[in-house]
Amino acid sequence: MRFFIDNNLSVGLAHGMRAFGENVDHLKDHFPPDTPDVEWLEFIGENQYFLITRDDMIRRNPAEIRALRNFKVGAFFLGGKNRTRWELVQQLVRNWARIKELAEKTKRPFAFRVPPTGTKIEQIHLG
Repeated sequence: MRFFIDNNLSVGLAHGMRAFGENVDHLKDHFPPDTPDVEWLEFIGENQYFLITRDDMIRRNPAEIRALRNFKVGAFFLGGKNRTRWELVQQLVRNWARIKELAEKTKRPFAFRVPPTGTKIEQIHLG
């Protein structure tokens, strides 16, 4: 199972997860930071990654919603605003087992919102 962390999260977070044995890449591992979302969403779909992002605009932008659907991307959106790096680490680690379970069991395309506190991950309608 492979995960891809968007540029709105720290490259250190991705590499830290990798250091703990998880298969996690960061956008900067494959693309320049200013690469259009639709371009790397295609890469994610073609390479069977699951997306982890904080970018809510992806699920609100019609072109990016189409890309999620067309490229069969499974996406996890980390909820919450003004989160510190440590809070983001906690949020991801606290929900990691459930994220992996949902990634394995849910047919793509899909989107889930990972809550800033607690562990109730909710599915998001794409479109």
